[in-house]
Amino acid sequence: MPKLVAEKIELSGLLDRAALQSTLERAASKAIADAQALAVLTIDVDHFKDYQDAKGLPQAEATLLNLAKFLQTQLPSGATLAHLGADAFVLVLPGRDIAAALECAETLRLAVQAELAGLDSPTPLTISLGVAASPAGNNWTARGLLSLADTRMTFAKKRLLPHHNHTWAGTLPSDWYARMDIQPGAWPSL
Repeated sequence: MPKLVAEKIELSGLLDRAALQSTLERAASKAIADAQALAVLTIDVDHFKDYQDAKGLPQAEATLLNLAKFLQTQLPSGATLAHLGADAFVLVLPGRDIAAALECAETLRLAVQAELAGLDSPTPLTISLGVAASPAGNNWTARGLLSLADTRMTFAKKRLLPHHNHTWAGTLPSDWYARMDIQPGAWPSL
């Protein structure tokens, strides 16, 4: 059963940014202490601004709420889903390495694509995801993990063609790592 914490965003009923940060910090501490993997997925709804402009805020909020509810039904056991606001979500996956996290991300991407396929939208609503998993050892932080997942999602949306409906768990151009202050060789990628 997916876990939710008390600090929730009104629209989606999911964790907010502050609650996500504390949840992720606790999960990272536990993963390091138990020598277990921890993965994070960042999720962004593709073309949501166009949809909101075409359909209006009330319809866009209703669609986002339905998407949040749908995502909750698709979560693996032990996962925690947070809504960061607008069209951004984060999924925390304790005990999952990069391969398992990528598999989860692809499953979510395809499920959302099928779920939103019939939606009346000027452009198809899909999701793009960034995937990151903790490296071996204890020389990593929750912030670095989230930053890498977010940067991989941004890379998927800006550098892969078409600029939507992608999952990325791969390496990044070297100058992208400098922005995050992490060592690229230490972090798993596929």
